[in-house]
Amino acid sequence: MNLSKLFLLLFISFMALADEKPKPSVLTLESAQKIAAKAEAYAKKKNWKISIAIVSSEGNLLYFQRDIEAYTGSIEASIQKARSSNAFQRPTSAFVESIKQGRIGMVGVKGVVALEGGVPILMNGKHVGAIGISGAKAIEDEEAAKAALEN
Repeated sequence: MNLSKLFLLLFISFMALADEKPKPSVLTLESAQKIAAKAEAYAKKKNWKISIAIVSSEGNLLYFQRDIEAYTGSIEASIQKARSSNAFQRPTSAFVESIKQGRIGMVGVKGVVALEGGVPILMNGKHVGAIGISGAKAIEDEEAAKAALEN
């Protein structure tokens, strides 16, 4: 094979790779807003008045919104549910189940929120943050969070 054909093959291969868009593995504001919109739409169908918090993988608040009729206590509750789920990379319902099984020591672990409604967010199999919802019954909060993360 001559050198010009080799360069042509390399160029074509490079261009094919350059056209591939990398899959996101970081939670952006835009993706957080889309997730929140799905949670809001789901809650509206159920007539639930909720607060929605989304945190990055570092636990920093990335996005927040509240139905004007959601109680004010749901603001901090949704943020703490998101942070708890994010910190331990599991749904906050896992803490509820642990306590139900007698592991009451979980209540004393800093950062653990033992109320349903916090769910980790994965992108391409990578943990990128979490969503926390509060305002309905706790089990309904988690239902809305999971619905927001469905494709």
